[in-house]
Amino acid sequence: MRRRSLGTRGVGIGAGHYGRVIRLPAFFVPLLALLALAAPPAATAETGDILVQAGHEGRPASCAVHHVKACNLGTGANGAREREWTAQVADEATRVLRDRGYAVLRRPADYEGSDTVRAAVFLHFDGATPCASGASVGFPETTSRAFVDAWEGRYRPWFPYRFVGENFTENEHKYYGFRLVDAPEKMLIEFGEMSCPVQFAWMQPRLRAMGDELAAFLMERVER
Repeated sequence: MRRRSLGTRGVGIGAGHYGRVIRLPAFFVPLLALLALAAPPAATAETGDILVQAGHEGRPASCAVHHVKACNLGTGANGAREREWTAQVADEATRVLRDRGYAVLRRPADYEGSDTVRAAVFLHFDGATPCASGASVGFPETTSRAFVDAWEGRYRPWFPYRFVGENFTENEHKYYGFRLVDAPEKMLIEFGEMSCPVQFAWMQPRLRAMGDELAAFLMERVER
């Protein structure tokens, strides 16, 4: 993880019980139709049990569509890209959770709407000066200590390299994705550092296992 535009709401002219009807000239009709086609899609929102976002997935194509100014494409190493790895982990966690009956909202980096779930996780891999970083977590003040401790208690003994801490950077602590979802538990997870050769070699064959670990953690913390 190297460190959106809202949809428009249509307002009918002359609509409303008490409104005075304004009749537009005929030439305005096709003009309004063109403007409606050019407008961004209306914001959508969904409700579920768990939200899983794959960091940087869909970029750079999604940036212009969603008016993202800082189009961060994520890190990479040895021909692999962070946005490919996060998608693999997110897809595996989503598969396991849905098989167990959970309603999972699977999100890319950029999307419209404000979802409502019981827990939301945002997946990343770090990139830094080689081997200067490792695994970490980020979360807002509203996330419970128990939720954070449960993940660290599961992942830290399994991951054999450095754990650099909590809210390691301001970007982790105030991750933009936290604003896109209404959930009591929100956490950004950095699984490790792609730019560190030994961490890369350990993580690459274990992406699916990471998804399984994430799903197991979420099933412990979120009841169906």
